[in-house]
Amino acid sequence: MYKIILVALSFALALAGSVAAQDEPIEIDWANDAAWHEAGQDALGEASLDVTGIGVNSVMFASTDSYQAAVRGALPSDDAFPLFDWWFGYRMKDLVDAGLLADVTDIWQTHIDNGGFPASMMGSFGFEGRAYGLPKMINYWVVFYNAHVFAEHGLEVPTTWDELMAVAETLSSNGVTPFGLDVVACRWCSFIWFEEMMVRVDPALYQSVMAGETAYNDPQVVAIMEQWRDLLDAGYFSQPGDFAENWEEPFVNGSFGMYLIGDWWTASLERAGFIAGEDYGVFVMPGITEAGNRSLVIEGRPVLIAENSPQRDVALEFADFFMSVEGQTIFAETSDINSPNLLAPEETRPGHLVDLANAVANGEYELYTRYWEATPPPIVEQVVDLLGQFVLDPAALQTVLDGAEQIAEDYWASAGGE
Repeated sequence: MYKIILVALSFALALAGSVAAQDEPIEIDWANDAAWHEAGQDALGEASLDVTGIGVNSVMFASTDSYQAAVRGALPSDDAFPLFDWWFGYRMKDLVDAGLLADVTDIWQTHIDNGGFPASMMGSFGFEGRAYGLPKMINYWVVFYNAHVFAEHGLEVPTTWDELMAVAETLSSNGVTPFGLDVVACRWCSFIWFEEMMVRVDPALYQSVMAGETAYNDPQVVAIMEQWRDLLDAGYFSQPGDFAENWEEPFVNGSFGMYLIGDWWTASLERAGFIAGEDYGVFVMPGITEAGNRSLVIEGRPVLIAENSPQRDVALEFADFFMSVEGQTIFAETSDINSPNLLAPEETRPGHLVDLANAVANGEYELYTRYWEATPPPIVEQVVDLLGQFVLDPAALQTVLDGAEQIAEDYWASAGGE
């Protein structure tokens, strides 16, 4: 408590002469389409009001379509929401290119310098060395494994690709599907193993394909996809219909032993009564190459600040509090969202996420943006359907990659290469 009082006092003193410290408290709108974030936003706003004089009014939208339309429609004007959630990577690039977002690089740098965030993380929230989004959610993509299934078959967490394949073969030969993957009920899930195989073999190649510099049907990409096809042909993946009402049930009941997904799945498993460290664990998929060993896919949900909002400067002050240890701790405790701030109390997130965040901070991994946000949306939205076809019919590999390349070529030609 003493530490919290000191932190609050330091914030209050620092705000002497600032925008928010003048006269009456200020309230800014924070727009969002995720209702389950509202409690965390409101709690953060109350804390910020006490410390900085800036409060938050959460403006929640019932649907993503109406939300995007409202935000995009207002951004060019002074009616823009000062704060709003969005999607990171290429899904915010058009807003950056149009000059609609405030530059938040200095805020990032402040909290990188004080040890709150790893320097490698900032690059996922901007372009060409500048940041335009703040990390509301950070999720790393890891392999969840059923500890009971592993124990039953005498398996240990694999640390090499060969060990992972040995685990998969042991499970398969004992009637357990090694990996869960549903591309029918979950259309977008088709990209999960595409991106993972790419970064496990050649992360630089992955980035080159995402940027339109290397073709989807390049021989190097074909060779990587052939390795994935071998796993599909071996029967290492679940089939359409294997999943019940949710993804958790077949994992919890041991129908499959492992599931590659964002670490946000932790909360879903805990709601299903599965406890980290007892019922399940996680590991980063081993690389097929040495470069692949250092790769880690990242997913983020950014908070953006509208450049044209009259409250832009106030929003920037609030953003600094949001990134602080105090702000991140309050948000984590009230939103059921794990804080990426390395200085936030470890009890605000499960131990395996603490270990993973520390490994990233120590430079053990290079971060690569998830496919959904790593390349232009017009490409993604079409290619995920082709990748789904490949999962269902691995023999269609070349046709799928040729089709993906045509989609990419058409986009980059129309976009002038960006």
